[in-house]
Amino acid sequence: MSTGIPSVPHKKRQRARKACVPCRQRKRRCDGANPCGMCVSYAYKCHYDEQGDPATLPAPLIPEIPDSTRSISPPRTRMVAKPPSIRTKILLNSTQCAADQGVFDAAKSRYMGLSSAVAFARSLGIELQSANPPHLHSFAWNCGLRSEEKSNTHCALHDLITKEETFHFTQIYFSAIHPVFDVVDPEHFKKSVESYWNDGCKVSAFGAVVGGIIALGSLFSGRPGHPRELEIVQYAKNVLEDPTFSRLPSAEQVSAWVLRTLYLRATTRPHAAWLASCVTIHLAEASALHHEVENVELTANDKALPPRTKKITERARRLFWCAWSINSILSYDYGRSSASLGGISCKLPTKSDGNYTAQLVDLALIIPPANTEASKETRVADLLQALTLVYETPDEHNFLSLVKADLCNSFYRRLRLFNYTLDSEVVFQLTTVCNHALSAAYDLVERKLPWWNVLSAPFQYICVLLAINTSESLANVAKAKNIFDRIVSNLNTHMAIEAQNTIKLLLQDSIKKKRQELTDLEAADQAGTASEAPFTAEIDWDVLLDPSHALHLMQQDFSSF
Repeated sequence: MSTGIPSVPHKKRQRARKACVPCRQRKRRCDGANPCGMCVSYAYKCHYDEQGDPATLPAPLIPEIPDSTRSISPPRTRMVAKPPSIRTKILLNSTQCAADQGVFDAAKSRYMGLSSAVAFARSLGIELQSANPPHLHSFAWNCGLRSEEKSNTHCALHDLITKEETFHFTQIYFSAIHPVFDVVDPEHFKKSVESYWNDGCKVSAFGAVVGGIIALGSLFSGRPGHPRELEIVQYAKNVLEDPTFSRLPSAEQVSAWVLRTLYLRATTRPHAAWLASCVTIHLAEASALHHEVENVELTANDKALPPRTKKITERARRLFWCAWSINSILSYDYGRSSASLGGISCKLPTKSDGNYTAQLVDLALIIPPANTEASKETRVADLLQALTLVYETPDEHNFLSLVKADLCNSFYRRLRLFNYTLDSEVVFQLTTVCNHALSAAYDLVERKLPWWNVLSAPFQYICVLLAINTSESLANVAKAKNIFDRIVSNLNTHMAIEAQNTIKLLLQDSIKKKRQELTDLEAADQAGTASEAPFTAEIDWDVLLDPSHALHLMQQDFSSF
């Protein structure tokens, strides 16, 4: 025990003066040597900055969040200025302990936690100061009784579409979809696709990105689009599922899966789109996109990797948060769990003119976290707070206005399950958001931009109005249905007509229910009139109107009447 006493100032002297950048980033003790013992043990690239004091540590991830929100269980109030839930979690996870950190092998483009069985042999070898520590590899992962799957056979993309058509649909994509889902750098893509085409469209993960962009550009080009659109979609899918490429996750694969998720959300059943969005998140984790680069350890072979530029870092952030946002919003709307990641340290994307990715992420961050252990009152308060935050978010893009309506409709559906009766203020917020979304939906349909919620948001809104069933909500049904009918007429698809018929049925049933209620009330009124004899009072008006009797009447006891 005596040896522990002088060790306290000794630790302070080791830590106070100067620590190398890797040790400070990983919150590890540094001995101040060059290279330090910790970097030698873990094969870090040891280096010092000019200051070397705590003032040079990275700034907080989200500085606008006050200190009071950094507690594990922050107090929740209905009116707040910023989404508190996931932003607080990101802030807490920006500095991770060793048990939560991961290692990234850039050569094979794969990330895993330091606790992984795959990383343990390498970690042990480094700890034992082995001259040749085991590399990051899945030693003994299985018995090795069978060989791995072979690569599939693919056609060339130029067999499905011409180069000129590719650039045509690419232009449509970057005009319509890219401003919201910024997952591909336009300048880099145009240069790469030129080389890709000149090189014979060799099968690669980048080819899946090209196929995804062509498919979405065709979808948003107006009907009927490219005649081989579905074949191009299938081509991209086959490449993504090819074992040759799926074994090596990459940012290109994440981009391609985001594009596939968007296409599936706009064209097919919700389960397929939800599944694709979850795959996208897991690939983002496998590529370490959910972490800032300083929060990920690199293997020894990656010490010479060039540092990320600000542009590349921002692109990685935008890609991850696009994937996270579509998974969160789609899962919440569909009523399924979103893909969960253990600790996100990736910083939020910055806002820029003409780009609305950051605004999309902000809306997704408003979604209350799934907390089934919380009380009913807490969960209701979270939903009301979230609805207010969506109401206060400005409408900067038509698609984002529809996303706001989707979220408000989702909040109401959950509030209804809690048997919560909305007050007039909440109804006003909901109808204000959704009425604006009606105009946005019609404008998008007129411009031949078939975002999935141009039909679903108005449909759900009318259902919500009928379910609220108050004078404030029902007063909006006529306007909502009128715009919805115009959208259906413009689309003229089986899905649109089916939704229109469903609204008609629900509206007719609502009218029948109101009429039945009115009939019941009229019957009660008539029954009361028939069963009771008319009351005739014998009143002496001369006495009643005589002021001299007023005091006498006031002093009488009427309690027996």
